[in-house]
Amino acid sequence: MIPHSRPHVSAGEIAAVARALEAGHISQGEEVARLESDLSAMFGGAEAVAVSSGTAALCLALAALGLRKGGKVIIPSYTCRSLYAAVAHAGGNALCADTGPSGVCITPETVTPLLKRGARAVIVPHMFGFTADAKGIAGLGLPVIEDCAQAAGGLYPGGDLLGTAGDISVLSFYATKLLPAGEGGACITRRKKLADTIRRLRNCDESPLDPRAFNFKMGDLNAALARAGLKALKQANAKRLEMAQLYDKAFGAHTFRIRAEAPQAVCFRYLLDLSPASRDASCKGNMQHEADKLVKTFIVMALKAGITCRRPVWEPLHYALGGRCPQSERRHNTLVSIPAYPGLSAAELGRICRTIQGILD
Repeated sequence: MIPHSRPHVSAGEIAAVARALEAGHISQGEEVARLESDLSAMFGGAEAVAVSSGTAALCLALAALGLRKGGKVIIPSYTCRSLYAAVAHAGGNALCADTGPSGVCITPETVTPLLKRGARAVIVPHMFGFTADAKGIAGLGLPVIEDCAQAAGGLYPGGDLLGTAGDISVLSFYATKLLPAGEGGACITRRKKLADTIRRLRNCDESPLDPRAFNFKMGDLNAALARAGLKALKQANAKRLEMAQLYDKAFGAHTFRIRAEAPQAVCFRYLLDLSPASRDASCKGNMQHEADKLVKTFIVMALKAGITCRRPVWEPLHYALGGRCPQSERRHNTLVSIPAYPGLSAAELGRICRTIQGILD
């Protein structure tokens, strides 16, 4: 069985963890400090604070920006549940923004209608490595948290590093992310006051009582893995691009990369579009229902053939939180994610191409 995701642990990463173990300090220590230094260098001298997870990074970023209980935060509907969890644990209420008409990310146009509802911040993820217009959304006047969990190391079309447009940017080091370290995350910001607040709140001991503070610390073993992954990130992202180009040739018009309104800076997920129509913008009503059935059938057929494929998002958040997000529903009903990660062998890639071509035919 070829899994949808599979972390690849190199000999260098194993050696890095062994060195951390030999140092005799496996909680937050020197490796965490070195990871923060590495991330600071990557982001041009910005403040970097390592924490226990990407979700914790989002929660702490909201707290540092001064989110109060009941404060409203704009997040995509078409995203993972971690964004909602972070807003809720920070005491806020989430407002769901739709994706753009031909993409998977929120846009200034989909965020603007929600501004009149009193939003205090917006979280902008680069979904599946596709470039969100975080700069344009920042221009709307709200504090922006740029979520680079699925786009670490990617660049904007002009060459700037993703994660440099918001007030705070966050990374995730979860096992299936671009910098897999089991668990962990980080906040990046050029505002020292925000970084100092995040550092204080990641540790609830030996400091003045603050109900927002918790044990959000990252351990040295995870930090050692993340540091090793950071050194190999450019090479790993290049391999992801090679796989994406191979899939582009194999699957042609079914590849979402061709239809998307924004470039895919990093191929974190490779998406197939199973829209019955030539353009999913025309996929309405019964056609969406038919597309949803196609996605379900495709996933079952691939699994029977030994390849695990998934919907990119489990379920749009507005189904539970309310709001109208028709483009998010279209993405949910028409997109499927196939295995695409550096640990795939040439034989596995060939098998994926042949099998999925057969299913599509």
